Amino acid sequence: MDFMKVLRSLEEFLYEIMSWLVFYPRTVFRILRHPAAMADYTLGEMGKEESKRFSEAISPPLALILSLLLGHVAEMVEDPAMQFPHNRIGQMIFDSQQGLLLFRSVCFGTFALIAAISIMHRMKHPLNRETLRGPFYVQSYLVAPFAILVSLSGLAARVGGGPVRIVATAVAVASVAWYIGARAIVYRHLTGASRVRSLAVAGFNFVWTSVFLCVATFLLLQLG
Repeated sequence: MDFMKVLRSLEEFLYEIMSWLVFYPRTVFRILRHPAAMADYTLGEMGKEESKRFSEAISPPLALILSLLLGHVAEMVEDPAMQFPHNRIGQMIFDSQQGLLLFRSVCFGTFALIAAISIMHRMKHPLNRETLRGPFYVQSYLVAPFAILVSLSGLAARVGGGPVRIVATAVAVASVAWYIGARAIVYRHLTGASRVRSLAVAGFNFVWTSVFLCVATFLLLQLG
């Protein structure tokens, strides 16, 4: 084994990890402040070579994964007692940290996927692996702040006292309102739909996706 190659690999790994400390909060702040501008930035980056994309920010899937990972780490520190059905699927999801993180990634990723397909349908774009990537990346950016806020507020509501639960609930409600509003802004920006239609589509898709995930999770945990 070439020792210098190992050192260079560690050097790149260390730099990448440390750069997240700068670019992750910067990226989340930009998403919260200017969701439409971040949509334009994302689609513009898709036209570049893969190695040169997102040099000024965390890439959308990574931003979402880091948001979920931060909430997951906070939960591990607090170590709240989680109740789950003791069946095969319940144990697969909740008995390992990797399974739980993967499950959450799929759930929040579903929000991004449904929103991306909705935009493509409105714009009458053909649906394939390449055309879906850009809209999905746009929506992954929007889900990232929503994911971290919902995860942390949910944790605070479970482990905190009365006043903490009230604040946590308020934060969760505010994060849902921001997320639906941001999706409506981006939908209108990309498709040219009216403000009312954009808000209606964003709200309906959010509710539909939430109900679908809740029902699917319930069935998996009860019947698995």
